[in-house]
Amino acid sequence: MIISLSDKLPGKSAHLIMAPDHRVNSLTLEKAPPANAIKSAVLVLLVPSLNEWEVVLIKRNIYNGIHSGQVSFPGGKCDADDPDITHTACREAFEELGIDRKDIKIIGQLSRLYVPPSNYIIYPILATSSNRREYNPNPREVAGYIHVPLSCFNPSLIKRSRVQAGPDEWIEAPSYVIDGHIIWGATAMIIAELYQVAAAKASTSFIKPYSSSSNPEI
Repeated sequence: MIISLSDKLPGKSAHLIMAPDHRVNSLTLEKAPPANAIKSAVLVLLVPSLNEWEVVLIKRNIYNGIHSGQVSFPGGKCDADDPDITHTACREAFEELGIDRKDIKIIGQLSRLYVPPSNYIIYPILATSSNRREYNPNPREVAGYIHVPLSCFNPSLIKRSRVQAGPDEWIEAPSYVIDGHIIWGATAMIIAELYQVAAAKASTSFIKPYSSSSNPEI
C-alpha cells in the first residue's frame, strides 16, 4: 500500500463516519480551514505483529486542556524551524515515544483534518516499521501507549460512547473501544480513513504482513 499525494483519498466521506454529531454539519459544509488555523502533524505508524498490522497510539496525560487524557496519535503543532510537516510528525513522535525516524519508512500522507476546538489543521503522516518494538514514553506528555490491530477498526465494531469534550461538557460520539480505551474525535476520524485506504489498497492482505516477507510492504 504505497500512498502518494496524487492518490484520491476518501477524505471527508471517511471522516464523517466517526465525526461527533455536533461536527457533522460543519464538516459537511467546510470548504477550507480558517486562514489562521495552526498547522500540526501526527505520525500514523503501522507495525507488524504475527498476523496483522497494528497502529501505534498514545494516551495523553491529564492536564487542563481540551485533549486531556485522550487516546491519539503521537504528534503536535509545527515549529517555525520545522522544514516540513513530515519532519514535524517525526520530531513529535521522537519527543513523545522515542521513535527514531531512521527506524521507520514514510509511505504517504492521509487527508488533512481541521479541528475547531483547538483551531488545528492536522496532517497525518503515514509510516511503517519493519518490526514491533517497545517505546519510551515521555512522562511529561504521555501516560502510555498501545498497539491496536487494524482489524479492531472494522466499521462493524463502531460504538457510541459518552465522552468528555471539554472541562464541563459531555457528549455522545462514534468511537472505537479497545481494552477500555475510548478512541473518538479527530483520531477516530483519521483512523476511519486509514482503514478504508488499507482495505482498498490491499483488500484483506493488509491483515497479514508476514504473508510474503519478513520485511513487508503494505
